Amino acid sequence: MNWIDALTHLQKLNQSFVLVSILKVEGSAPRGQLSKMVITADQIFDSIGGGNLEYQAMDRARDLLVENRPAAETEEYTLGEDLTQCCGGRVTLLLECFPRCEFQVVLCGAGHVGRALATVLAELPCKVMWLDERADLLMKAYTELGSPSNVSPLVINSPHQAIEGSPPRSLYLVMTHSHESDFEFCEAVLSREDIQFCGLIGSQSKSAKFRNRLKKKGFSDLELDRLTCPIGLDIGAGKLPMEVAVAIAAQILQIASEQGK
Repeated sequence: MNWIDALTHLQKLNQSFVLVSILKVEGSAPRGQLSKMVITADQIFDSIGGGNLEYQAMDRARDLLVENRPAAETEEYTLGEDLTQCCGGRVTLLLECFPRCEFQVVLCGAGHVGRALATVLAELPCKVMWLDERADLLMKAYTELGSPSNVSPLVINSPHQAIEGSPPRSLYLVMTHSHESDFEFCEAVLSREDIQFCGLIGSQSKSAKFRNRLKKKGFSDLELDRLTCPIGLDIGAGKLPMEVAVAIAAQILQIASEQGK
């Protein structure tokens, strides 16, 4: 697998990796400028020329992976003097570390609370799939947020299709513009076996009504136990969108932390 395919593959798997690039070559070297390779904790993809240069790059890359944080650094080597390689040139490497995200969120709804919550999630170690059927509203909100790299807006036609295509082991947060849309999302989410959390915004009354409807549709008590409504930790917050968003973010951080132990 070449380095380009490896990037796509590892990102889909949410696996940490380091991209190593030859930034500069002076004199003789096994490979030229802009040659690349990808390094994980137990795999390598492509090559920057082999030999001790590649070994040193792998060793440093795995140190960066242990640190588990985004990083970029350069390393310079004189191949003959520093690495006892036959080539006598000098090589400058760029190592870029891309740690895996700590958890995956699927945010259903781009209303007031959804936008406030996306603002918070954009600053957390997670990836967010942000769903709404209203294209103008969703894209406007995403742009105003600064188009954060860890948030992916997706205009949808069907809640069921969107949830079927969502990442495995996600935390789902349902807060759309209508109760019927909320219900369709909850139905789709609870039909999956791999969910980590399904949170629905609303009151105890809404929770009871949804559970009754879902039970009539054939969901078991065990499946319904996976639905959390209302959502958000009881931290004494008010009802402003950002206050609600902070309480919800606190809850999913707590859940993600417990799952990571």
